[in-house]
Amino acid sequence: MFGFCDDYDKVVYGFKHKLTLVRKGDNDAIFRNNAADARKVVLTKLSWYVAYVLPALEQKLPLYKKIKSKASLPVGHRRIQCDSIPTPQVRTFTWQLSAKSTSEKPRWIIVAFQTNKSGNQEHNPSLFDHCNLTNMFVMLNSRRYPEIDYDGNNFTQQKFSRVYGDAAAFRTKFYRLEELVSSPNI
Repeated sequence: MFGFCDDYDKVVYGFKHKLTLVRKGDNDAIFRNNAADARKVVLTKLSWYVAYVLPALEQKLPLYKKIKSKASLPVGHRRIQCDSIPTPQVRTFTWQLSAKSTSEKPRWIIVAFQTNKSGNQEHNPSLFDHCNLTNMFVMLNSRRYPEIDYDGNNFTQQKFSRVYGDAAAFRTKFYRLEELVSSPNI
């Protein structure tokens, strides 16, 4: 669920897993017609399915030896963090990203904009706005990402091929899929 086990490439035994769900209000979870009454999300049951693997006979003995010796194996995971701020109505602004204390190093930063969609069931929060963005970059430890500006973007004139290409490349690299299979069709 949510892709947090995408980097698990080993069978784990005796691992404690913890799932914490933090929810926002109902108004950010529901999109409804403005003629309909306000709605509410109620969770009554949550099931968490984890793959159960039975090793082949030739793998059982070495596996049981590792379990018995209590060998320590590194297990990677992806930490997903979402930060949001109201952006000032100026031409240029700087956003100081928070860094949580963890051994996980940032691999991706995804930036998306929404206008007047927070706390309102009549606006679709799954749609993002271009907000006439002309350029953006991240400075991380004195290194700039991307190194070359996103010049020439104009969403109203359908000029956003580099932004689209980067979004498609992210999906291909993140999920390790072939480019033809992972096309996002944004």
